[in-house]
Amino acid sequence: SKLIDFPRPEPDSAGIPRSIQEEVLVAPFNDLETTTAIIEKYHDEIGGVIVEAFQRVINPQPGFLEGLRDITSQYGIPLIFDEIVTGFRFSYGGAQQHYGVTPDLCSLGKIVGGGLPLSAVAGKGEIMQVFDAAHADETGPMPQVGTLNGNPVASIAGLATLEVLREPGIYQETFARGRRLRDGFRDSLDQAEIPAQVIGHDTVFDIYFTDDDRPIADYRDTVKGDKAKMMKLNDLLLERGVFKGDTKYYVSTAHTDDDIDRTLDIFRSAIDAL
Repeated sequence: SKLIDFPRPEPDSAGIPRSIQEEVLVAPFNDLETTTAIIEKYHDEIGGVIVEAFQRVINPQPGFLEGLRDITSQYGIPLIFDEIVTGFRFSYGGAQQHYGVTPDLCSLGKIVGGGLPLSAVAGKGEIMQVFDAAHADETGPMPQVGTLNGNPVASIAGLATLEVLREPGIYQETFARGRRLRDGFRDSLDQAEIPAQVIGHDTVFDIYFTDDDRPIADYRDTVKGDKAKMMKLNDLLLERGVFKGDTKYYVSTAHTDDDIDRTLDIFRSAIDAL
């Protein structure tokens, strides 16, 4: 991973034109002082501040999101949360409810469609009314079209999913299973005397193999981890029947206590072989 020289952005994949560098500023997650300085310097040019409230598997430090809310409100800049992962996962109200910070706009996906392709944008009325012909100015309403917009099958799946998530205790039970998995991973790593950090949320987390016991606060900290060891662990888990992607463990309402028990047994075996 390329380290960014804040606030200058760096295209990190094919297909991103370098002209984007003239349109985007990048600020460090969990560094309110630097982020505030960037916003104060460029506030007349900034159209919005976009942030994952939970950055990959990194929790916001106390006061970071609140500080973003304060500085963006001060300059009248919309604060936008990317809640594609956290929406309906951290709570029924997403990360914004979980952390107690309300953005002006948020994007939703994944869980909102119950596993089918569905996404949504939610926001404050004064912003969302640009889509409403009744409130359009002389230029007309903003068009929002798409091949799968309002797809009835995906919409029904999403509504059914949200109904399940409203059942009493569903979040508490899922969080408890995820917490048991995380704690079990930590115990196995400690017993094997393998230095690592298990970081994230009870429903989405990962392991970073590192000798540094300081809290992981941003992406610069994550690139210091031993990625080769992480990939080796993933292979060992796969050989034993647990499929995990390159990054992140996810725990959902579909997982049972038996699933957690089996995963912990397999994880111990994989760690012994690591």
